[in-house]
Amino acid sequence: MLRKAFFRLKKSKSDQSSPVSSQETTGSSSLSEIAKMLSASGRIGLGSLRKIAEEKDKEVFVKLVQHPVLAGSAIQAGRISNQEGSGDEMNRTQIFEPSMTNPGASAASEALRHAIYPLVKGEYSTTSTRSFFIGRIDGNDMIMPDFAISKKHAVISRDDGAYYLKDLGSTNGTLVNGTRLDKRPVKIHDKDVVSFARYEFTFLLPASLYKMLRGD
Repeated sequence: MLRKAFFRLKKSKSDQSSPVSSQETTGSSSLSEIAKMLSASGRIGLGSLRKIAEEKDKEVFVKLVQHPVLAGSAIQAGRISNQEGSGDEMNRTQIFEPSMTNPGASAASEALRHAIYPLVKGEYSTTSTRSFFIGRIDGNDMIMPDFAISKKHAVISRDDGAYYLKDLGSTNGTLVNGTRLDKRPVKIHDKDVVSFARYEFTFLLPASLYKMLRGD
């Protein structure tokens, strides 16, 4: 009993000292509601979000969601090839080579357009509360099981109400509005196009997400 009390006290102190607490990132009650809607890969059903947007007005929706999302939009044209000298092809990230005949070309993907990743920590997240990690393997907050995506590909951090995206030395890179990032974090804004390898997402604040879901 004493051990349980000590654990609760320790957890309480940890939450208070954390620069990004659950209430700061998502709102006090919305964390549990939104987090419970996430799949194991960090996705939330487009239909579920659309239903909420249809049933709630904008102010209520924004208050509920609180945090921005990465909304899938397109896949860049190109091909995937194995890295030379790769001794373990099943575990190594593969190189994405953009189309040479039409560089920068991308195609809408119906499946990807249904992929919405809220910047929310799942109930069983083991990553730092400071940041939202994107990668191919378990342990990330947003899991993209594609070999063009690095195991630890990128991270989004929140600082003083702003969001910053940083590439983690990925094989195929992270882009913002078509510009590849170096190792420095870059501030991202509402409706920016963010790309991880060949996958394009739109960074949307809750109000913009609401408009998209409503078709406004």
